[in-house]
Amino acid sequence: VVNQILVKYGNAPVAAIGIVFKANMFITFLQMGLANGVQPLLGYSYGAGNISRFREVERFTKICCLIAGVAATLLYFVGREPIIRMFISDDEVVYYGVKMIAYILSGPVIGMLFVNMNCMQSVNYALPATILSVMRQGVLLIPLLYILQLIAGLEGVIYGQAITDYIAVVLSAVFWRNIRKKL
Repeated sequence: VVNQILVKYGNAPVAAIGIVFKANMFITFLQMGLANGVQPLLGYSYGAGNISRFREVERFTKICCLIAGVAATLLYFVGREPIIRMFISDDEVVYYGVKMIAYILSGPVIGMLFVNMNCMQSVNYALPATILSVMRQGVLLIPLLYILQLIAGLEGVIYGQAITDYIAVVLSAVFWRNIRKKL
């Protein structure tokens, strides 16, 4: 969908977003790995009735995700041009890539979404986690991309993923807070 929207602006933005996707994948997958890696510990702690340990693991993992997310996002923002040039030397693509690095603005907090979703799954609330996942990459993102493109053009498309991610993080916090009260 992003590529179909961006092709209206030429080939360079499409090539640039591909590179930015890779940068975003590093940040996202790093935090997703942390969140998924502790899911067995969360499930075991919950199953054993050790809610204090569950909450310790949740808190520690969120702190780790936050630190990793901030560090990785800062790395990309500080070194965005050299990083993009590692993939391509075309000046026009690099120009758009530098501009599109805003796509990863949610890097510092996206881990909270993954931890909250894994916490929900660990306490037998998989449906809200699934809803959040589908909302993030489909229900929210796709219409938002079209709306933002109409409102702000290319800039709107660039910020679409970050806005969607922040909405999903807030929704996950609300969902998880309500579920957590029941534990």
